[in-house]
Amino acid sequence: MKDIKKIAGINLAVLLAYSAIIRLINGGGGTHGDEGLGILIMSAVAIALHVLVNLAMMVGCFATHEKELGWSWLLSAGLVLLVGFSTCWGNASF
Repeated sequence: MKDIKKIAGINLAVLLAYSAIIRLINGGGGTHGDEGLGILIMSAVAIALHVLVNLAMMVGCFATHEKELGWSWLLSAGLVLLVGFSTCWGNASF
């Protein structure tokens, strides 16, 4: 249980950090111009890579017979996907 909270917390902090960086890089977003589309595309790519890293960590943990840690990475990948999808759309339309 302790591993799930730690891994999920770190992943959410990383998600927050790169979402803020993407927003700053694209001039703060908005619905005028292509800024919203740029944020949407960059966020989608970053979230996809983040989920793939979590899934790779899960496979590695299951391969080394650390099942609890593997489940933590799998649940964290789902959490990043769920929260990241919402953040992606929210950042692009804000």
